[in-house]
Amino acid sequence: MKRNRNIVAVVITLALCAVTALSATVSATPAAADDCIQVDMTVQLNQYPLMPDLAKRFNGSDAAEVDGRCIRVVVSSKSSGEATTLLEHGWPDEEENGTRPVVWSPAATAWAQILDERLAEQGRPVMAPPGPYKADMVSPLVIAMPRTMAQALGWPDQPIGYSDILALATDPLGWGAKGHDWGSFKLGKTNPNFSTSGLSSLIAEYYAFTGKDRDLTLEDVDDATVKTKAAQVESAVVHYGDTTLTFLNNLYAADRRDAPLGAYASAVAVEEQSVVNYNRGNPDGKLDPGEQPRKPHEPLVAIYPKEGTLFSDNPFIILDAKWVSRAEKRAAAVFGDFVQRPVNQRRVLHYGFRPGNATLAPEAPIVAETETTAARIGPAQGA
Repeated sequence: MKRNRNIVAVVITLALCAVTALSATVSATPAAADDCIQVDMTVQLNQYPLMPDLAKRFNGSDAAEVDGRCIRVVVSSKSSGEATTLLEHGWPDEEENGTRPVVWSPAATAWAQILDERLAEQGRPVMAPPGPYKADMVSPLVIAMPRTMAQALGWPDQPIGYSDILALATDPLGWGAKGHDWGSFKLGKTNPNFSTSGLSSLIAEYYAFTGKDRDLTLEDVDDATVKTKAAQVESAVVHYGDTTLTFLNNLYAADRRDAPLGAYASAVAVEEQSVVNYNRGNPDGKLDPGEQPRKPHEPLVAIYPKEGTLFSDNPFIILDAKWVSRAEKRAAAVFGDFVQRPVNQRRVLHYGFRPGNATLAPEAPIVAETETTAARIGPAQGA
């Protein structure tokens, strides 16, 4: 799906104007008393602990230098939606919200478009410079489904998409139409205000129901038939939460207590990386000290919608903000180049992402943990 000005308007129309704050900030470490240029970076939640690990490898290395000065990168995390709203308002109250970032890496470029559109509507200078941006890592949107349920829909041999979800969501027999007593089809989705998977899945639905793979317009969104189909899919949503981590933790908890298949949800719209973590027995991607991952009894499979899907591209955005100096921009660019090095791009695989560097092909654990191959990605691949 190629982006244009129309899709920016569509994104803003689909996502609510007011973003409810979701605070998940990790405090930045204070700068040491030396002459290093500090680059504060705010990243999407699921980039933890990957991005801090890369920053740790960078800080103190030979690469961490610009114009004769050392560079120190400090990473904190916030949801993409909350960071968008904070930037829109000039990132107030650093004591509460953390240090204003030099670099912002939301889960998808769409958030940069939303930020700039909001600022432009207020007659204020845009803050995210024109793209394209370097992608730190990428992860396609998928429909995650318990393997047994996916097999009932014909996976892996039969392509599955939003039309199949629509059919199940509107069939009064629910899973009975497929010969199973799993009850009604239950979908889990996140709020598009601040969750990228929620935003992407909503956009993907509209693309699917218009039959388009690019150039979605407001007229398309307002089409009565398209709106009806989208509303019917939304009617199957039984869990509508803030982040995918909530869904995956609850789904994992149901699996561990041997709840009936589909008792919590039949499917969840998430990024591929989340499926990797879930199947490893680490649904939120974080392990507490001493915690050991335990694989679920029923693994999830990543269904790549036959109509196409969107990628979360995790862009590396050096902000055009009044608090960002030229020296900080130059230092940030050095770290951006470091992240793109092949050795560092291969590290993103360990965390369930695909490399943002397009010269590197996906490999384990992507194929093994999602039970699929890169070739199954649909044709609509915009962010």
